[in-house]
Amino acid sequence: MGFHKWDDFPRRPNIRKGTWRRVIATENVTVQRGEMEPGVTFDGSVHRHPEDQMIIVLEGKMRIRIGDEEDWIEPGDVAVIPGNVFHGGVGVGSDGAEYIEIISGGRMDYLPGYVGPPKNEFKGPGE
Repeated sequence: MGFHKWDDFPRRPNIRKGTWRRVIATENVTVQRGEMEPGVTFDGSVHRHPEDQMIIVLEGKMRIRIGDEEDWIEPGDVAVIPGNVFHGGVGVGSDGAEYIEIISGGRMDYLPGYVGPPKNEFKGPGE
């Protein structure tokens, strides 16, 4: 409860090499501050989960796929991802990117020490 600084939460590697995240979660909402280094590679895979999600770019730019749509988002842009829609990052700008993700529902599977099943369902390129 109360007030926190992002540095209060551990910076941990995310799914891809060269990506990092800090996560705050309650039972009802999860907020992630993410970073992608320049040159991060993407394999075209996407995932989905039951929660709605929003991504807000703070610095740099990133390319996002939501369902059959794909576009670049830059500082001030917001990507809105409905629950159960396949989505994922597919590119990052030459300066990398820093962003905030807001996810409806508590994603306890994002927290350090979580040992239960993940909520994400992954799909590789072309599936």
